Amino acid sequence: MSRFGLTVLMLVGLVACASKPTYEFDYDRNFDFSEFKTYHWYDDMVHTRESEYRKFNASDKRIREVVGRELARHNLRESTTQQADFWINYNVSKQRQQIIHTTGYDQGMHGSVSGGTYGRGVSVGYSSGPSVREYDEGTAILDVIDAKTQKIVWRGIAEGRLKDHPSMSERYNATMAIASELLADFPPASSP
Repeated sequence: MSRFGLTVLMLVGLVACASKPTYEFDYDRNFDFSEFKTYHWYDDMVHTRESEYRKFNASDKRIREVVGRELARHNLRESTTQQADFWINYNVSKQRQQIIHTTGYDQGMHGSVSGGTYGRGVSVGYSSGPSVREYDEGTAILDVIDAKTQKIVWRGIAEGRLKDHPSMSERYNATMAIASELLADFPPASSP
């Protein structure tokens, strides 16, 4: 599988997070978002190696469908011509994280003796310190790019711990929840 294919699968994993994602938003507070009515996907306008991979990927189609539905709820529609007010793009990344549990352990030698119907048992163990657990954390970034200036004017970020082996239903439902949360207040109120 290509590196890009793994990246898209990771995004799908993010949207099926093991815990509720955190969200951050940043945008140009002097930009007039009220002019935005139509959009295009960045990949459809600026052809890159990644865009070639994405157009054959079922995950990309699902993400476009869900994000497109959210944008439509805000009266924003995908342009049927080459002209659009803004472009939308997404990127994902994954990073291996560690959790170190330092409470609730006793360092040193431990043992026990037990007896039962089938005999006696002795157990001896050694605890050397805190336990370490690893997990994957994913980040999904949704960018809105002004088509005139080709500059990012709005960015939404979702970060969370990735769930191991989510079902297709879990992936789809989580994709809808994250898109809804990211785009809940888009476009932001303009303040020029």
